[in-house]
Amino acid sequence: MNEQLKLLIELQHIDATILATRMKIDTVPVALSSHEVPLKAAESSYESAQQNLAALEKRKKDKECEIEDLNEKVKKLRQRTSEIKTNKEYQAQLKEIEKAERDLKTAEDESLSMMDALEKASHLLKEEQARIAQEKARVDAIKKDFEAEMHRLEGEIKRLKSERKKFIAKLDEDIYQQYVATLKSTRGLAVVEAQDEVCKGCNLHIPPQLFVELKRNEEIIHCPQCRRILYYVPSPQESGTKE
Repeated sequence: MNEQLKLLIELQHIDATILATRMKIDTVPVALSSHEVPLKAAESSYESAQQNLAALEKRKKDKECEIEDLNEKVKKLRQRTSEIKTNKEYQAQLKEIEKAERDLKTAEDESLSMMDALEKASHLLKEEQARIAQEKARVDAIKKDFEAEMHRLEGEIKRLKSERKKFIAKLDEDIYQQYVATLKSTRGLAVVEAQDEVCKGCNLHIPPQLFVELKRNEEIIHCPQCRRILYYVPSPQESGTKE
């Protein structure tokens, strides 16, 4: 095989690996974001539980003020009873006291219900707080794993780039520039195999005579359509080996 072609095949393999590794690194933020969904849901639930608890505390405070006002009202109505002169006024006063006492009883019952609701809301808030802590610990552990993986991948890219320089140094400058230009125009795939008279990069049918020349792997041959650099891998029978 042509030495320059052999170097190009190896260089393409390195560049393809670098590209794939970079793509893995690029997917890390998205992958991490998906793992953060339960944490964000827990934080949202905690915020709702916090708002609910605050609303219940306000309602309870308002109810306590209402109870205090009703107690004062009942007290004043009873004090006024001794000042009433007629039976008709007395009966009306009793009805007003009864109504005020019923209102007071209702308010006290509602206050007790609110206390129960407050207890449940407070318990729920603690549960959501614990869930946030649990989810945060989980996300932190995953983030640590991702950071370690990114560090490993970045180290791999660094190693591959160093290896890449060795191949570039052995390539003729004009051939390397052809490779780079093709690499850019074909989105990272400049060197491809040809099989059964077909370019595996664009699936173009290669003319028979060109394919005969290509099978020798003795020179740099470009695909007539996509301009990728082509090479041929002989079958075991062609290379004289047994399967």
